[in-house]
Amino acid sequence: MKDQYQHYLELLKGLRLMDDDFFSEALDEKIEPVEYILRTILERNDIKVQCTEAQVEYKSATKRSIKLDIRAVDTKGRVLDIEVQRADKGASVRRARFHSSVIDRTLLEKGEDFDALVDTYVIFITEHDKYGAGLPLYHVERTVTELQHTTFGDGAHIIYVNGAFRDLEHPVGRLMHDMNCTDPNKMLNPLLAKEVRYLKETEGGRSQMCRAFEEVAKSIAETGKEFNSLMDSIMKQSVAEAYIEEMKWMDKLVCSYWLTRWYYRMKYRKAKYARIQAERYYNQNFK
Repeated sequence: MKDQYQHYLELLKGLRLMDDDFFSEALDEKIEPVEYILRTILERNDIKVQCTEAQVEYKSATKRSIKLDIRAVDTKGRVLDIEVQRADKGASVRRARFHSSVIDRTLLEKGEDFDALVDTYVIFITEHDKYGAGLPLYHVERTVTELQHTTFGDGAHIIYVNGAFRDLEHPVGRLMHDMNCTDPNKMLNPLLAKEVRYLKETEGGRSQMCRAFEEVAKSIAETGKEFNSLMDSIMKQSVAEAYIEEMKWMDKLVCSYWLTRWYYRMKYRKAKYARIQAERYYNQNFK
């Protein structure tokens, strides 16, 4: 147990706010640092965050669900989703669209007028420069093509933040510097540094992160069991289908005439070999 705890502490040393789980743990229900991040990215000092929550799940019984790294609501009711994505695939444009649509789905009560729909912001902070133009921010807005790309004004906003931007003269550059720091003492913003320092340098913060590591490990183990169970069922089915195929060609071989016997013998041997291979693979990997 002690060795496991030390292992977790070693992992903790290398974490940054650019790691989504650490980002969520550090900023869960932390209004001031989230407000700083949003003001920096939206380039507006009038943003007042009312509440913020990490790992907010939007579930659907029949469709794809999502989990937001940080969900914030400001005093004007606007809903802001902050996602940290190190992998390029995790910040795809269609994922951004989906996040926006799923959030919209929850904003109106039955019979409520569509004009009551508040503005939403889906913000992806990516480790790499998604568009390769060297800019700190990329704003995505719907426009009317025939009207010289006049803004559509539907209130749905998507922003990509270039996590590789490091110009310390620019507010986004300073934020990205802090997002990529493993040492809170080297961070520029005191609000972010305070939260990172708590998780990395206090007993309470370390215990919180160790519990988070254990939950992740447990989740992975449970997912692994579910996967193995599914694969076991699939492989059993494969072995059964291979056996049925083998029997089919055996019957044809038994009933064949001398002229076609060579053909059915070849088919039977191939089916038998496939069945043996399927059984061998199942016995080696799932028993």
